[in-house]
Order: sequence, then C-alpha cells, then structure tokens
Amino acid sequence: MKKRTLYLYAKDHNYDEFITFLKMDSRLLLVSKENDLLELITDDEYSYDDFCKLRELIMEELFIDFVGFIVPYAFDISKNDLKLVFKKISYGIYRIEDLIIEVCLENDLSLKKRLKSYYYNLIGHENLNTVLSFIEFSFNASLTAKKLYLHRNTLNYRLDLFVSKSEMDVRSFTTGLALYLLFRR
Repeated sequence: MKKRTLYLYAKDHNYDEFITFLKMDSRLLLVSKENDLLELITDDEYSYDDFCKLRELIMEELFIDFVGFIVPYAFDISKNDLKLVFKKISYGIYRIEDLIIEVCLENDLSLKKRLKSYYYNLIGHENLNTVLSFIEFSFNASLTAKKLYLHRNTLNYRLDLFVSKSEMDVRSFTTGLALYLLFRR
C-alpha cells in the first residue's frame, strides 16, 4: 500500500497541541517538524475529504486554522519552497491544482519555473502540449483531436496518462485553470 505525504503549516502557532491532537488519529504518522512545517504520512485511503474533516475538527477543538497540502506521489518540490508559498496563501486544504493556482496568482516566478520543468519532465513535452490544447479548445475532445490531427483514442490515452501521472483530473475546471495559468502560451 502506498503512503501519502501531508503537510500542515499553522502561521505563528505552538505545535504541541497540534501534535497531541494529531496523535489521536491512528492513520496519521508524524515524520518531522521543521520550522513550523509538520510532515505527516498516511495511507492511500486517507482522502481530501478526510483531511478537510480533520481541519474542521482542529478548528472546533483547538481554535487553530492551518494550511494543509496533500502531496502527489511523484511530486518533487522542496519543503522550503512549499513553506514560502504556505506563508502567503489563505488557510485551507490544498491539492496540487489549488497550489499551482496560488503560486501563479502570487507570481512566484522561480517556483513557477520549477513547476513547469517538473511537469515537462513528468509528462513529456508532447503529452503536455496535448493536454494544454485540450484545455485551450474548451475541453472538447473531438475538436482537440481534429485540430491536432490525432485519433480520438490517442487523445484519450494522452489525457488518461496525464491524469495517472500528475494526479490531476484534466477534465475538471480547476485543473484546467491551474495548467492554463502555469503554462500560458
């Protein structure tokens, strides 16, 4: 079973209460606490909704809000970069597409450049351009396949490959917006 990494960042708070509270959930394992950033590991079954429920419970019981991030499996961005972004964004639970939107809105050019490079290396130039064209043509698979001179099955294969490698649903508006902001042509 795969393990998933979660990060928690509470701006200007004591983490002792946090850590005690988190230990009550047997699915979470605290890996490290580095400069106000908690790194947790959980099993693959721990979902976005579970993380949101945990946030609500912590807010109700401890009156503390935080930034939470669910890390994709193949994600390769440093903790320091993440912490810099966490300091600037609003409280809440973020998936990768949400984080990309925040990075783009904050206009963090160095992190934006590293994210672009990461996705080109992960997905490949040709597949990523196919995904961006799909977004550009308003999520219309038939039109995208026609404009790119691809068979519809080839287009679907590339879109599914993107979804499996990036853990972002390319057919959703939020992912489309995130990728559009990151790779504006």
